[in-house]
Amino acid sequence: MLLDGVDVRRLRLADLRAAVATAFEDPVLISASVRENVALGTPDATDDDVWGALRVANADGFVAALPWGLDTRIGEQGLSLSGGQRQRLALARAVVGRPPVLVLDDPLSALDVHTEAEVEAALRRVLGGVTALVVAHRPSTVQLADRVALLEDGRITAVGGHTELLATHPGYRRVLASMDEDREEVGA
Repeated sequence: MLLDGVDVRRLRLADLRAAVATAFEDPVLISASVRENVALGTPDATDDDVWGALRVANADGFVAALPWGLDTRIGEQGLSLSGGQRQRLALARAVVGRPPVLVLDDPLSALDVHTEAEVEAALRRVLGGVTALVVAHRPSTVQLADRVALLEDGRITAVGGHTELLATHPGYRRVLASMDEDREEVGA
C-alpha cells in the first residue's frame, strides 16, 4: 500500500500515525477539556484550528454554550454529552490536523437528520482534499463518496459511483432501501 507514493512499510510509525486520522461510531473521549480532546494527536493545534474543526463537525455551537467553552472538562468517555455531541467531537479531532488520510466508520449515526446534513455539507469540503475510507450505513453518508464499494455477505459485489450503482445494480438499490427502512423504524 502506498501513501503519497511511498510504501507504508517504509514510513516511520509516527509518520504513518500522523498521516491517518479516524472517527468511529463509538468515539473514544478522555477525561479532559474539549480543547484537549479535539487536539489529541495534534499537539501544535491552535485554538483557531480547534474552532475550525469544531465548525466542520457542527460542534462549535454546543461547545460555545458549555460553561467554559473549550476549557470545559468532559468526563470519561464524554458521558455528560449526548451521543451526537461525542461523535462530533471525535470527528473534529479527526479533521483538526488536516491529515491526508481519513477513516470514518459511521461517525454520524447518532446525529439527527438536520445536523447530519450540515455536517455532511462541511465534510464534502474537507473530503475534497484527502483520501477517505468511509464506512456508512446511511444513504446520505454513502453519497459523500466518489467511489462506492458494496459489501454483501463479506464480499465486494460492486464498485462504482453512487449514481451509477443506483442505476445499474439491483443489490445496491436493495441495500439503500433497507437503510431507509431501518432509519424509519428507529424514528430518525
